Amino acid sequence: MHWVNNPEARELFEFLNPFLKLPDHKTLSGEILTNAVSEGDNTMEMALKEDPVGITLTFDGWTNVKSEQLLGVVIMTSEGRPYVWKATDISSERETHVEVMEKTEAMITELEGKGINVCAVVTDSAGAYAASR
Repeated sequence: MHWVNNPEARELFEFLNPFLKLPDHKTLSGEILTNAVSEGDNTMEMALKEDPVGITLTFDGWTNVKSEQLLGVVIMTSEGRPYVWKATDISSERETHVEVMEKTEAMITELEGKGINVCAVVTDSAGAYAASR
C-alpha cells in the first residue's frame, strides 16, 4: 500500500486525471480494506454453504521470513476451488497431535455452525498432523 504515497505514482495519477484525489495508505488500510475483506469473506461463505458435496479442510505448516511457525488453512470446494481461510501464528504453542485434533475439531465446529458441510480433512506429513489422523 506504500505506492499510494509514492510521489511518482501520485504524479502519474495527477497526469492521468488532475481532478482525482488519491487516498493515503492509512485510508486504504482502514475502512476500505476492512470492507473488502468482509465482502470477500461473505462471498466465500456463500460459496462454501452452497457446495453440494461438502468441503475439504486442508492444513499446512511452514515458517515465514520472521521464523514464525504458521498454520495455514485452505478450504477446497468439491469442484476444486481453493479459499484461503486462515493463517495462524503457532510459534508459542506446543504442537502435538492432541492440540492439532482440538484445533481441527474447533474449526469443523465453527464451519458447521455456519452451515458448511465438512467432508474431509487433509494435512501435511508433519509428525503432529500425521499422528492426529
